Parts: sequence; C-alpha cells; structure tokens
Amino acid sequence: MLWVPKPIHNFQTRAILHVTTPMLDSQLPADSSSRISVRRRLQETLARCRPETIERLIRTARVQTVQPGKQIYRQGEPVPLTIILDGYGAARRTTANGKELVSGVAPAGVMFGWSGLASVPSSVELMALTECQVAQWQGPEIRELATADPALAMAAIDSMAWSLHQTVERIEGFLHQDARRRVVRILSRHSDLFFREPPILTRAHLPGLVGTSREMTGQVLRQLEREGTVARVGRAGLKLLRPDQLEVGIS
Repeated sequence: MLWVPKPIHNFQTRAILHVTTPMLDSQLPADSSSRISVRRRLQETLARCRPETIERLIRTARVQTVQPGKQIYRQGEPVPLTIILDGYGAARRTTANGKELVSGVAPAGVMFGWSGLASVPSSVELMALTECQVAQWQGPEIRELATADPALAMAAIDSMAWSLHQTVERIEGFLHQDARRRVVRILSRHSDLFFREPPILTRAHLPGLVGTSREMTGQVLRQLEREGTVARVGRAGLKLLRPDQLEVGIS
C-alpha cells in the first residue's frame, strides 16, 4: 500500500506487463536514457544496497511508458516491484460494492509493490495520473536478491512497516474525523499537487482520497469557498486563496 512522508505524498503503497519479457542488455543499452534513469533512481532509493544488486536490477528492469488513466499494475494480481522513473501515479482500491478509494499518491523515485516478494496479490491498483515511465521487476526475482543483500531486505521491511502505519492512521481518520477535517487534511497534504498549474490532482480526485461521497466533498468545498479559503476554477481545478486556513483546519 502506499503513502509515505511528505516527500512521497502519503502513499500506501503499483500497467502489469502480461506479455512483456525481461529486457535483455541489448534491449536497454548502456547509454540509453531509460537505463540511465533506472540507474539514477535505484542509486537514490537503494543507496545502501550492494553495487552488484543495483547492476542486476538495471539489467533485468522492464521499462514502459504508461499513459494517464491507465493501470501500472492491477488490484488482485501478483504485484511487481515498481518504481516510477518520471511522473505521478495513484494507488486506488475498488471495494466489493464498487466504491473507489485512493489510498495515496505516488511520485517518481519511490518503490512500491514490496509485498510481491511473498507473491501476495495487490490490494490496490496503481494508475498513472500523468504520463509515467516505470521500471518493474517480478516478485520472485526480488526475493532472490533480497536473500543475498540484507540492505534490499531491510528496504522491503521499512516500506511495509511504513505502509502499515499509514493504513492505521487512515482508518483512524475515517473513524474520528468529520468530512470537513478530512477534506482539509487532504488538500493540505497534497497542496503542491492540487494548487499548481496545471494541477496533478483535481476536484474529481478528492472523493476517492477523502473517502466520502462526491456530494459531501462538494458541500465541504462550497463551505471553504464561502470562507475564502479556496476557489473553484474551471471544471475541475482549485485555487488556494488562504494557505493559513488549511493549517488551521487540521490543527
């Protein structure tokens, strides 16, 4: 599951590549921009891993560009270890009654899908919010590497521990925070994604992130608009008028 601290926008922790075979060195040349990007992201994210681990990950990466709104990996299927090289994704879960919940936003440079080491089906789908370039590895490949490199194993443990913490925090928010506080908390947490030009997140994403109905979310936004905190712009945008009020609203 996804969302991590502010740098990764609270993600809880992932298109599955059904017909993609592992890339050979000849498919990802040493001087290719994709290989350079994979190397840079892995060295940043797995800085404590052995050099041979990084090199093997670079050689075996499956790299693909995913268009906005398309799946990076699917809910209910074995999840590949995934890193977004460029762009933004969102972790979304569809409940048994068809309700969509967005558990977090995934920026470039964060690895998701560590539960794939145990071949556990993904509890969410990872979809592209923007055009995304992603690198992926199948879980059994990473499990083999993790048995030989303790730093890689610890990266998996740390990520899943943080995901568990975020899940508990989110459940607590559902139980003890009213709709207004939850909307304000999401707007504050992802302010750099809602209030940029062009925005990465729009009003259409709010209900899934907040976990309320569109009607309830719209009601809160209208209230914030009357108070002069935000303004609705166009069909889906938002403009932040009083940043201080977002902080007050979640204190």
